[in-house]
Amino acid sequence: MLPASFMDERTTVRFDFESTSMTKSPSTEALTRPSSTIPTEIFLRYLLPVIFVHVIALLAVMPMFFSWTGLIACIVGIHVFGQAITMGYHRLLTHRSFHVPRWFEWTLVTLALCCLQDSPARWVATHRMHHAHSDEGEDPHSPLVAFLWGHMGWLFLRNHDLTHVSSYSRYARDTLQDPFYFWLERNPVAPIYFYFGQCIPYFALPMCLSWLFGASVTDAALFATSVTLWGVFVRTVLVWHITWSVNSLTHLFGYRSHETGENSRNNWLVALIAAGEGWHNNHHQDPSSCTVQHRWWEFDLTYWEVRGLQCLGIVSDITPRREVRVRRAVEARSSEAIAQTTAKQQS
Repeated sequence: MLPASFMDERTTVRFDFESTSMTKSPSTEALTRPSSTIPTEIFLRYLLPVIFVHVIALLAVMPMFFSWTGLIACIVGIHVFGQAITMGYHRLLTHRSFHVPRWFEWTLVTLALCCLQDSPARWVATHRMHHAHSDEGEDPHSPLVAFLWGHMGWLFLRNHDLTHVSSYSRYARDTLQDPFYFWLERNPVAPIYFYFGQCIPYFALPMCLSWLFGASVTDAALFATSVTLWGVFVRTVLVWHITWSVNSLTHLFGYRSHETGENSRNNWLVALIAAGEGWHNNHHQDPSSCTVQHRWWEFDLTYWEVRGLQCLGIVSDITPRREVRVRRAVEARSSEAIAQTTAKQQS
């Protein structure tokens, strides 16, 4: 049952879940995989779809399935659907670094479900657990275990900590207050339906348009297959590996601007392909902040798109960097103290 106090206009809550080892120096010593993945149990619900989508995407190397329209659909989709993960799952749901109306939040989540990157609550719980135990034994996907483990291997072994009710209670309780996200958890195959459901418009629209412009049914079907293959399956694989690169590459390669007690790095290549997410050391230094742009040249495309949505009236309550929050808190307390002193003098 959902709390009776749940309302549409929710109060924005900030979540840091910073590593418990913030005072430690970063370690590059090899870790063993989390104890919660022992005994070894293959997680077929993840493994089989990942294999299937990769195999289907490989068909794109066949010349008969290439089209410029399909390639454009893929490139545009990488950003649009990728931002549903970066802006939606990560900065909005996980860290609540800005606020949007529910209709827009659900739109981002629906697009994220079309990326086949898990349900909102599980994604949020996994990422918050990563922040709480970054590059420690309980980190779900530290590449200090092995590069491939941090990149994608962790997905294919059942991690009992990620499915236990206590983890959802600690790391994703606020997410599960939303009836849509709660329903998705109660129906674990629902994300699969969302994912393959997108193939219908991706196929039907180019099929109809091509046929209307004079193509034969066979040629129209081949064109529609090309758009679906590139626009859905190739795009999905590329967005997967872009997201996974944040987990793997940015904890192994790059420079550090902040002492954060774990091995996060700023990686310009990942920042370029992941719309700013590669400035990962900056993010670990201040998880609640909407921006990871700490130097002028550390361009954070996602943050500026959020600012653009703010100009359109969709986004509000953007969380600034920690030093700005601290300064505002100090100024507010000073103003309050002055007001209290003035009131006493007048009385």
